[in-house]
Amino acid sequence: MKTSPFGSYYIKIVLIIGFLSFGRNSIQAQDSDLDFALINVGVSSVIGGVGAVINKEPDEKFGKVLLKGIYQGALGGYVVFESKRLLREFSRTNNYAYVWPSKLINSAGNSIIENAASNQDFWIQWHLNIGFNRFDLYTKDKFRLRYRIMPFSLGTTISGFVNYSFDLPESLKIGTFVFTEDIININGRSDFEGATRDNLIVLIKNSSNSIKAHEIIHTYQYEQLSGVNMFLSPISAKLESKSKLFEFYQKYFYTDYNSLIKGILYEIENKNSLNYEGNFFEIEAYYFTK
Repeated sequence: MKTSPFGSYYIKIVLIIGFLSFGRNSIQAQDSDLDFALINVGVSSVIGGVGAVINKEPDEKFGKVLLKGIYQGALGGYVVFESKRLLREFSRTNNYAYVWPSKLINSAGNSIIENAASNQDFWIQWHLNIGFNRFDLYTKDKFRLRYRIMPFSLGTTISGFVNYSFDLPESLKIGTFVFTEDIININGRSDFEGATRDNLIVLIKNSSNSIKAHEIIHTYQYEQLSGVNMFLSPISAKLESKSKLFEFYQKYFYTDYNSLIKGILYEIENKNSLNYEGNFFEIEAYYFTK
């Protein structure tokens, strides 16, 4: 059984928040690919390193595990950064041929980050999320495919079907659930052309491809924090060994705690920003699609 310093979880979350705060200030000052590459690599390396230490086996050396988690997380963060740069070509050219390759590269990068945070080799497990659906491909020993449901994303998607009009053609072209609405009202403002929650995108009718790319970037930001889910792996393993009900849940569901983390960090950014456009998540989405 793996051990974990449970009491230090909050400290690790604060570290990630600190990296995002650094990112917002740096981007506002420089606004370049290098800055965004450093932030994506930096945040992912922290997630990978912290998660690897949490999931460290008792007989493993702390320094070796930490270093492995950091450099594998950094690798995943760079792959994620390149997926965002590829999506920028969709915004520039209006060519949908860039979207699915960008999504697949993004999934590969996030898989590497998750493997780093799980204290595994980077190639052990790959995943692809389509809306609330998660598909895992295991490559160790023999290939195995697994399907699970992400509950927070599922709840968001159900809300989308209740409140908006589902756009099947756009969903197929983008690779996640897309809905349309005549007016998008957020916090009293009704001039938004798009909105995103988890893997769900809402667009006003006849949105530009730049707006679509902007919202796709927000889904990437949600997915990039999925490595944080690995922080709770030791707790989940203990619960699974003691509860048949939780074991059943784990078999069919993958809890996307990153939905909560993204929401918390987004609100922190709002409070630390002078205006809506000063939020780091918005700055990054704008940068890759402007």
